[in-house]
Amino acid sequence: MSDDFKKFKTSTHEDFYKRTGIQPPKSISINRELFCANELKCFEDYFTSLCTDLTIYNQLFCSDEACSVLNEFNGLLFYRIQRSFIEKICLKVACLMDPASSGRGGQNENLSLARLVEVAANDELTQTYSRLQNSYENTGIKIWRNKILAHTDLKTAMGEYDFELKFDANTLTEIIREIQDIFDLIKDPKTYTDIEVTLPFDKDVSSFIAKLRMANDQHGK
Repeated sequence: MSDDFKKFKTSTHEDFYKRTGIQPPKSISINRELFCANELKCFEDYFTSLCTDLTIYNQLFCSDEACSVLNEFNGLLFYRIQRSFIEKICLKVACLMDPASSGRGGQNENLSLARLVEVAANDELTQTYSRLQNSYENTGIKIWRNKILAHTDLKTAMGEYDFELKFDANTLTEIIREIQDIFDLIKDPKTYTDIEVTLPFDKDVSSFIAKLRMANDQHGK
């Protein structure tokens, strides 16, 4: 299904800081003529897909009410779906957090946040990205992606190499929020974009859960 129907909630940074009472940070000066419009659009489309997955995951699996309905309908099936969602989200996050280039001699450019930050060549933006990179690496997602999700490392699969995953849905949401914040600074510093995606009323999670609840009620009669 195309991601074209999805919508982000946007506002100006001035509106956001006024609404939340947060002190606005010092403005970062970036030469936006350095960026390719098509590359920014490609990054934004990929990120929109990630945010849509995150929105659906949070609404499906981070609500006690929704989980109760899912477990009653088919707990085993939805457990597998939940795990698949997490793996997909983490893979997409890992791709966006890849280095600016890879391959021998860095000959392959990546569609990654690091590449955009590198093009911007701004010290403050680089420092902000470095803090995000540290938070990301502390989750263990990078190792999980490299050792398990992208391919199966033999020693890891056999239990000879161990690592720890240190994240939950809130951690993932915060990392993705920070990616969006940096991208907003690069694309348009006057705009604040909410990472929660608005889905069509008849295709959102609430409608889906309502249909499952109805099915559960009919089955219970």
